[in-house]
Amino acid sequence: MKYLTVGTSEITRERFMNVEDREDKVIKPRGGLWLTKYENEYYNEWVDYLLGDSVALYYKSKGHSIWEQPCSLVTLNESANIYTLKDGEGLAFLKKNYPLHDDKFSYEAISHHYDGIFVDLRRLMLNTDLETYQRLYTFGVSSLILFNLDCIKEYESGIVDIEPFDFEYEYNEGTTYQIKCDGVKKRILK
Repeated sequence: MKYLTVGTSEITRERFMNVEDREDKVIKPRGGLWLTKYENEYYNEWVDYLLGDSVALYYKSKGHSIWEQPCSLVTLNESANIYTLKDGEGLAFLKKNYPLHDDKFSYEAISHHYDGIFVDLRRLMLNTDLETYQRLYTFGVSSLILFNLDCIKEYESGIVDIEPFDFEYEYNEGTTYQIKCDGVKKRILK
C-alpha cells in the first residue's frame, strides 16, 4: 500500500516533528507525518478535500504555487506496526491503554508501541456512536499519522498539478488534478 503526503516533496529527519498530544479538546495531535491512502494519479481523498476548502488549499501553498502542491508518495516497510482505529472497541482500547485527560488517548504514549495510527473515518462512521464520530471527524479524511520515519521503506518526490479554478465560486467537482511523481526511489537517511 502506498500513501501520499501533500506539502513536501522531501522527507527528512531534520524537518520531521515528533508527535505531541494537545492540551485542548481537539482530538488530533500535533506533529508526525500525515498521509492518506494513494489510490491513483487522478484521485486522492486529501487532495479532493483541499480543493473543496480554499482556505486549507491556500494554507498548504505557502512558499510555492497554489496549483503545484509538492507531495511525496510513500511506501512503508512490511514490518511497519500501524494501529488502525476503525471502531468503538478500538477507541476504547486506546483510551484504556494510552489514556489522556478529557476522555482522550495519548499519541505520545502510542508512539512508544506503534509506528503510526491510521484513523479510518469511513469505518468509524459505521462502527461508533454519533458523538464519537463527530469528534473524530475533525480529521476531515481517513488519515495515517506516522510517529517515526524508520517505518518508511522509500518515497518518491512529486507535485499535485491542479487545474486552476476561480476561488470566487465554490469548488467545481469537475476540477481535475494529477499526482506526478518523479519515479526516483529515495530513502530517508539516518
